[in-house]
Amino acid sequence: MASVRVHNASHITISPSPALGKDPLLLLPLSFFDAIWIPLPPIQRLLLFPGATPDLHSLKSSLSASLRCFYPLAGKLTYLPATGDVAVACSPDDHVTFIEASSDADFIRLASDEIHDVDSFLRLVPELDTKVLPAPVMAVQVTKFESGGLAVGFAVNHAVVDGRGLWQFIEAWATACREGEEAISDVSPVVHGSTVIRHHPCGDEIARRILKMVAPELPIIISEKLNMEEERSELMRRTFPISRDMIQSIKQRAKEGCIQYSTFTVLSALTWISFIKTKGMEDPNEETVLGFLMDCRTRLIPPLKDNYLGNCLKPCFAKAKVMELIENAGLSKACSRIKEKIDESSKDVLGGCEDWVGEFKRNTKLVNVLIAGSSSFRAYNIDFGVGRPSRTELVSVNHEGQVVLVGGREEGEIHMSVCLSPSHMEEFTKEFSRELCV
Repeated sequence: MASVRVHNASHITISPSPALGKDPLLLLPLSFFDAIWIPLPPIQRLLLFPGATPDLHSLKSSLSASLRCFYPLAGKLTYLPATGDVAVACSPDDHVTFIEASSDADFIRLASDEIHDVDSFLRLVPELDTKVLPAPVMAVQVTKFESGGLAVGFAVNHAVVDGRGLWQFIEAWATACREGEEAISDVSPVVHGSTVIRHHPCGDEIARRILKMVAPELPIIISEKLNMEEERSELMRRTFPISRDMIQSIKQRAKEGCIQYSTFTVLSALTWISFIKTKGMEDPNEETVLGFLMDCRTRLIPPLKDNYLGNCLKPCFAKAKVMELIENAGLSKACSRIKEKIDESSKDVLGGCEDWVGEFKRNTKLVNVLIAGSSSFRAYNIDFGVGRPSRTELVSVNHEGQVVLVGGREEGEIHMSVCLSPSHMEEFTKEFSRELCV
């Protein structure tokens, strides 16, 4: 088995930041959007670059400069017993751990195999200890391959940032490394937490109630990591590149009269149907559930600005009977159910937010497919000055039926990563490929 050797671990501090000012400590309490994610393992994101390696000094100095704008990522997640809040504690002395490593793995195989080598991927992302607060928010690992190539791995606490916020940071860091620190001089410092999410009159109290439900022993956090790691080791993953032409074809097939469905809707619907057929669900009246996370940034009133870093995701669940999805008009029916849920959730974005944790728990065992990510995440446009990545992966995919979307290499392309048991992956691949090409 290929090895990864750690050569050095250093602390990258923040370049002087006007956002932090001269105050010794800035506390950013979590919003109710953030609190939901406290017990979950960190987001682990990996990018594999085939080109020459940028020098470590450039990577470190540009990281320091980028943290000037994204300073909560260098902070510590901290429990405040006097109020029952959890906050990101930020100070001028904050840092991110930067791990330097090397590997004798076959880079070309890791970057090109259709079936993922998850064990190898896990060694290319850093560990982040979040069991007891205060805990670090983020760590970075840079691994050089003896065969050529570079891996940049991230681990970040999901209670502080969601996928959109993380990609914003990665883009800024890559730009500063490629073009110089002055290239991000006009990037606005991020804002975060319940001090910004003032869209609900009881928001602070809801956040505290959620924290008591999901982390009743604070500052100790009983993580779901062990159970997830056990399930993860038994699953298989595969990535499907979906071209713009394929997407347009699916949209045309799904179209109902003047109703044109979105890219997210048609891909989610097609994946949902493929899962149902793969699993061979025989009872036509059995209810099947598609879960997805709706980004609420632009749906709040007033909407959040682009520099909001924290979580802003609402859990949504579209439901249909098996027979509705496997009949001839199944694609249109699936799209209709997903759109109905998006429209309903958009009309009352914060409706029932005090029960989002309960709703998620009630639906977890019923969900057949859970869609995360977004085709708007420009994963393959990231360039640290050595060219774009040949593969990007969300390593922290933990459950059967999880699906992750990101923008692909080509214009209009989308990459869809699917997590399934080995016994179902081959059949799903055939079914999904067949549905794509109808």
